[in-house]
Amino acid sequence: MPITSAFRLLFYHSGQDGSPLPPDDTLLRHVENLLDGQNLPLKLNLLAKVTSAEKFPEKFLPALFNALITFRVMPADLLAENFSADTAFLLQNSVALCRYLRNLSGSVKDDPALLPSAKDIFSRLPQTSDIREFARILSAADPFGGSRVFNFRNRNFLPVQPSSVKSVDKFFGFPGVRLALQEHFRDFAAGKTSLPLLINSLPGYGKTSMVISFALSVPGTVVILPDPDALEFAWEELIAALSARKDHRFVLFFDDIDPRSINWYNFRTNVGGAFTPPENIMPVLTANYEFPPSILSRGRRISYPVFDEERCLEMIEDFLATFGMKKPPRNIVSLMGAEYTEEFGQKKFTELSPRTLMRHLANYEKDPRKRKQIVELSGGGMITKPDAELFYEFNIELMRSLYGEEYIQRLLKERLRSL
Repeated sequence: MPITSAFRLLFYHSGQDGSPLPPDDTLLRHVENLLDGQNLPLKLNLLAKVTSAEKFPEKFLPALFNALITFRVMPADLLAENFSADTAFLLQNSVALCRYLRNLSGSVKDDPALLPSAKDIFSRLPQTSDIREFARILSAADPFGGSRVFNFRNRNFLPVQPSSVKSVDKFFGFPGVRLALQEHFRDFAAGKTSLPLLINSLPGYGKTSMVISFALSVPGTVVILPDPDALEFAWEELIAALSARKDHRFVLFFDDIDPRSINWYNFRTNVGGAFTPPENIMPVLTANYEFPPSILSRGRRISYPVFDEERCLEMIEDFLATFGMKKPPRNIVSLMGAEYTEEFGQKKFTELSPRTLMRHLANYEKDPRKRKQIVELSGGGMITKPDAELFYEFNIELMRSLYGEEYIQRLLKERLRSL
């Protein structure tokens, strides 16, 4: 097969009318321009402007890997004992393309117009002609091979290690929210649902950490963290890239978005509209604001209840249970809650939220003397409680700053109606 045909086989894609379209990747367009053998020094010099001998394989081999994915050749197929006829054919063309590029710069290496950096630009491509060895090399270019959490930036999946991930038994309080997340991610991992999750709460409730931790607590899931604007401008591109990977289940996590400013057209069209996401992709969206009704109807809503004195004590009880106290004495729980609100009043932290409470409780986790002291104090005659009015005032002011005075008035009217 002519080398141009090999390139087009691997990298061209189909347009809406079925016509073949060239790749829109800059690096691949440079490579294609080289294949006619004309003006090679100039074209190699242009390629050297966008890459180097060290970087070229890091970009080109993943592109080859993704090309095979579009033909439904999965990583397991590359490592199989026997290749299918199609897999072998695609690998043969991949090997031929690499061999051609390795020989290309050598054919003009003495040309005085060639940049020194362009002479060896293909020198680090695999040298093997054995398709089985080449398949092993190519399988190492799997972007999802070595991690379970990825940023999506500039059309690339970049592995990351989020600092907020922890064991799900380290989350306290909000039992309804935790149960809903646990059940939904388990059902997704089992292939029972891919219904989007639409999660909202006031700031500081741990939405990000909880979603990532519960998603990773089940086997086989991969979390993708795109920029928020990808929800508007890269939705179809993301879905196309991930839907081809049937060997993984992807949680597409749009974190901390502002539903008020999003153009929801792509989401409404592709989720519960004219199309639905593939079953191996589950969108999860979190926000500090309510989602529009037209969006809520397309997924499962999870809304955190407001963090008040009762939920503060609930979290403390769950925290103490990790120290073997299945039913912690109410005196200890109340004193710890009161200490927390007192420190807020002393401006040791700026918000009443699960986030700051966990920072406060970390002091007990680290310091055995502090635990002993609170137990001793709980035996005294005066037992204080967390200040309920402090929570009320803080939450009202926070909601007013986020949602406006009209929202507060609506809450008050609903409270009066319930009375």
